[in-house]
Amino acid sequence: MKKFVEIEKKRQEQYSSNLVNSNHRSSLLVPVMANSEVSISFLNHFLIKRDISSVACKITAISEEGMKISSRLLEINEPHVYTIYPQDYFDRSAACFLVEFFSSKNLVIPFPAVMVNHKCVDSISSVHSFNRVLNDLFEDEEINSINVSEAAIDLVDNPDLSEFFVISSGPFGLCGEVALKFINSEIELNHVFSVEIPRLTQQMFLINDLVPSWPKTGGTLLIDQPRQQLFYGRLFVGQIASNGSFVGNHSYYDNSNVAGEYWSDSTPSMRTYPIIDGLDILVRIYPIMSPSFIVIHLVFNRNDGSVIGATNELIIKSPRGDSLEIDVRTIAESKGIDLLQATSFTVYARPESGHTPCRINHQVVYKKDAIESSINVSLFNNHVLHSATHTRTFWGQLINLDNCDTWLSITNDSNEDLSSTVNIKFYSDNGIFATKLLDVSSHGAITINATKFFAETITKPQDEFVWYMFESTNHFLSGFSITRHRVSNHCTGEHSF
Repeated sequence: MKKFVEIEKKRQEQYSSNLVNSNHRSSLLVPVMANSEVSISFLNHFLIKRDISSVACKITAISEEGMKISSRLLEINEPHVYTIYPQDYFDRSAACFLVEFFSSKNLVIPFPAVMVNHKCVDSISSVHSFNRVLNDLFEDEEINSINVSEAAIDLVDNPDLSEFFVISSGPFGLCGEVALKFINSEIELNHVFSVEIPRLTQQMFLINDLVPSWPKTGGTLLIDQPRQQLFYGRLFVGQIASNGSFVGNHSYYDNSNVAGEYWSDSTPSMRTYPIIDGLDILVRIYPIMSPSFIVIHLVFNRNDGSVIGATNELIIKSPRGDSLEIDVRTIAESKGIDLLQATSFTVYARPESGHTPCRINHQVVYKKDAIESSINVSLFNNHVLHSATHTRTFWGQLINLDNCDTWLSITNDSNEDLSSTVNIKFYSDNGIFATKLLDVSSHGAITINATKFFAETITKPQDEFVWYMFESTNHFLSGFSITRHRVSNHCTGEHSF
């Protein structure tokens, strides 16, 4: 992993000059999973955001043995959504696809803003790109200088589901030991097993098969994978049903043993999330932030950002503390808060003493009696690099399937921009097909039923994936997309880029 303060420093350098530490290649691995059709989707942000009119996308099919099957080159030069079904381009025996973007212009970010979608018979899983082959030895030294465990893995006590994780192999293959640890304030359980995964492929593991007797809740699951040269690899983690349908997201760093990951003072961190009618909402916080005692409380807000009520303070200790799960509807009812009046809630976090950790990571979960949409998010802090004059672009994917309901929510966490007006542009494979003007109050949320909105537009999109985009000088806005399958109730969700 790379320290957050170093990430901020590099962002500042890029603000100062587009020629400093330029990047001309970005990449991701796209795993082929059983019982599903895989696709990738992205808005041509290279052109729309950065005015780069010439980008090449190279897709390489990889066999189960880690051998190249063939490759195909696409030109990315139009202001619209690109949806690619790589299994249609190549032999269906491909185990994985290496996707690479190239340009003579500075792409800035080596991680492309691409969504990886797996469509099953009664679910869809959407997650942004989560691993990549690094560009050179210098990037390897920069990215992989600090080795940490993977965390932010939700364990759920549901006999109809099993948790899974997928380990991907980099360009040299992976042979070594994987260590699992379940830990809370009272117990520590360990399990070690060996893997041998051909280069540029992956393997899925079920928690129920590996450690069937381990607890399903009440602790933190940590996974140590072998270090890989020239590879950055978060785990693909999630829940899978008995019929093979699954929904996944990505793991996150265990930051609890990394020194120096604090802001310069105790300024609280926060983030606002939408309340979606008909869906249960959970917040799960694992003790994976830099060593600290963090005080957490939730505030419930009306549409205009005014406060309806708040919860009592809860404390999470990192490391070796208990994980914290907050059932948003239950805790609101216990405080006499009428959620019919609320459109959002804000999670606040401050250190009991000392400075605020830079990364306060957690899961925000939307569900309805089936597989959850576990969205991995980190809280905002006012120390995060932002500019009152530099416009920021926000964009993300929305699912447009006949058997699904999709919501788009925009939230505002600025303490300076008490209300932000955003003009949302909606893109399909044919370009912009609709716009919508919204005013978002500080700590408020505006939610639209995207499925209904698309049906009412003059040019109804036929594509499975459409994208939204808006710009603002307010850097503390967020977009959240949540999708529920109408038959199975399996959910998936993601935050904006």
